[in-house]
Amino acid sequence: MTDADVATVAQAQGEPKRPWWRRRWLRVLSWAGTAGVVAYTLIRLLGLEAGWLLVTTVAFVPYFAAAALVAAGVQAAVRHWAALAVTGAAVLALGAVLVPRVLDDPQPQAGGAEFTVMSVNLYVGQTDLAKVVELVEEREPDLLSVQELTPDAADRLAELGLEELLPHSILEPDGLAVGTGMYSAHPLERIDTVGRDGIFYQIGAEVDLGGEAVRFMAVHTAAPSSPERIPLWEEDFTDLPRPDGGAPWVLAGDFNATLDHDNMRDLLGDGYVDAAEAAGDGLRPTWQPTEGYLDGLVTIPAVTLDHVLAEDGIAVLDWEVLEKDGSDHAPVLARLRLP
Repeated sequence: MTDADVATVAQAQGEPKRPWWRRRWLRVLSWAGTAGVVAYTLIRLLGLEAGWLLVTTVAFVPYFAAAALVAAGVQAAVRHWAALAVTGAAVLALGAVLVPRVLDDPQPQAGGAEFTVMSVNLYVGQTDLAKVVELVEEREPDLLSVQELTPDAADRLAELGLEELLPHSILEPDGLAVGTGMYSAHPLERIDTVGRDGIFYQIGAEVDLGGEAVRFMAVHTAAPSSPERIPLWEEDFTDLPRPDGGAPWVLAGDFNATLDHDNMRDLLGDGYVDAAEAAGDGLRPTWQPTEGYLDGLVTIPAVTLDHVLAEDGIAVLDWEVLEKDGSDHAPVLARLRLP
């Protein structure tokens, strides 16, 4: 062995071995994860969900925030402090968005009529319609928004006595998921300036609550389920009524959007409150496919697509997500009081 070889061996033996958590490939993966967390967070915070893929993924912000928190924990375990600092900042930003949804909001002083709003999605008439009528009989809503109302379902609901419980109605039954209905315990007068401009019927009416008026809309926006549907979904949100100084509006139904979608946030910013968020229950999901994909191997996480939006000034007294019975959407119930 030459003197050079001896020096090389000695040098190698004297060098400390790099800890496993400092290996380059692990650092690269860590930074890649941080980049993904930051990109997703910016998309959510800045409303950059352009295109079908981003619109779809923004629906899952609560799950992504939980995954980002786990990623931050892994980075702490491997002592990757620089990446942890950036990931942690993104987690805090998402937390600032999500935490208010589980906190009760102070309610406005309201001394007007108290009323209850319910929304049900019939899953193209496949849900248990007898259970729907039982639910109405038990909960006694003043106003009922019904989505995916087929002609057969409308006839069956009438046979089961729904119109005896809620004798006033405006119905637009249709095939597939197009049909919508509005049932009421109080007189209705249809508002023709809102209606079916998109894929699904959407019905607006003025309701006489014993001398006090409220405007009510049964909402079912297009689902952003493909690139072709995105413009229709956006148009539906643009066409939803905004507060205008007249009788207050209440919108209830399947919005096919969560509180994280930019168009929903714009709608709320125009003068509405989400009843679930106001009641501190804004993270409770309302929709999940009844079947998974790839023979059930892939399950889509549950998200919140069904909402009751009340115009500013209306007090939210209570909110419930009720049990599903054959539909992919859970019925929702809000108890409200007019100003």
